[in-house]
Amino acid sequence: MSETAKPSIWQIFKSFFRRKPVEPKVTTLNGVWWEQRHSIYRLGLTSDAIQQLGKVSFADLIVAPDDELDQDEDIIEVESDKAVQNFKTPFAGTVVDVNHFLVDNPEAINSNRQLENWVLDIRIDFD
Repeated sequence: MSETAKPSIWQIFKSFFRRKPVEPKVTTLNGVWWEQRHSIYRLGLTSDAIQQLGKVSFADLIVAPDDELDQDEDIIEVESDKAVQNFKTPFAGTVVDVNHFLVDNPEAINSNRQLENWVLDIRIDFD
């Protein structure tokens, strides 16, 4: 009869720190994804929306930091070989930061790295 060895305190301690970090919960609506980052929400374009657009050639960021947005207000206009598409914010809030890299390098959207192709950070206004 063999006895199962119990892990040492050190093994338990090491295994605790080897755990994978918890992935942020990403929610999507109408081609826009968002994830909560403390009191700020990061918004971007979903992989599905990017794939449906085709090859992106131009992106116009319609918002700037400190802009106050209403729900369903345009945040970015993207032009591709298939269409021109405006994407909207799913909720009202105040823009905290924008990703100017996407405007200067719209071809980066084509890489379809969803979490890297964020558009803006927004603080939701709770009334």
